[in-house]
Amino acid sequence: MPDIDWRRLPPLASLRAFEATARLETFSAAARALNVTPAAVAQQVRALEEELGVSLVRRAGRGLSLTPGGARLGASLTDAFSQVAGAVETARNADRERGIRVASTPTFGSMVLMPRLQEFWREHPGTPLSLSPNEKISDLRRGQYDLAIRSGTGDWPDGQAELLFASRYVLVGAPGLVGDDPDIRALPWIGPVSGLDHRAMESLDIDPGKVTLHGLESQALFVPAAVQGVGLLLAAEAVVRSEIETGQLVEIPMPETPPMNLWIVTPQGPVRPAVRDFIDWLRKTFGDKRKTVE
Repeated sequence: MPDIDWRRLPPLASLRAFEATARLETFSAAARALNVTPAAVAQQVRALEEELGVSLVRRAGRGLSLTPGGARLGASLTDAFSQVAGAVETARNADRERGIRVASTPTFGSMVLMPRLQEFWREHPGTPLSLSPNEKISDLRRGQYDLAIRSGTGDWPDGQAELLFASRYVLVGAPGLVGDDPDIRALPWIGPVSGLDHRAMESLDIDPGKVTLHGLESQALFVPAAVQGVGLLLAAEAVVRSEIETGQLVEIPMPETPPMNLWIVTPQGPVRPAVRDFIDWLRKTFGDKRKTVE
């Protein structure tokens, strides 16, 4: 295939205006298709005629017809632009069947996101999505993830972060464990095997070394264990909201603590259309309109 000498080609705007005029047969129809004025279309067609040095259309009052040269050029441009449009659409949808790969924190992924995924699939049927809850931060590039949902400060080097929401922390327990006047120092707690968060416990004026801890390997087990009455749980309110609303867990008053900030993190570079759809759904479903980090 010979190289294209772009210097000899007229501007794309004039070729596009003439193709629409030749196909739709009036300046007005072409203008509507291109979302410009009829005068702008006519000006582009005149500029193309001047550059080529040939007449492409015959004007007769408000109507027009194509010259033989104009008809040939118009047909060729329609074929060429159709091929370009097809190639662009193929490129746009090339990875759609690959699905969306999402890494997430275990508690948000299993307790909050997973139960709501059917809502996403109702809006976007046929879009495959795989969710990988992981207590460690997954490398987006190495793991070939399209996005991650992380808690923290938002300053990760492997991608760009957008705050999804900020959730306050709450202290909760099963009604049978908590009773009417709970002594949170005497009751057992649920947390990671490595121990309870010292800063959080200090805000409650509790020595973490002096409470009974039921350490669990997976964060995804924290909420189910709390519902079963295994111990008290300090968790983001967004994670245990449904259990509080249904009465499976009750909230115990506690001093205000810094919130948990949850972020959408995407790799640097372009974002596929299917991934953009999922991010838009996350914003609509979970997004905090305030977007403030305390």
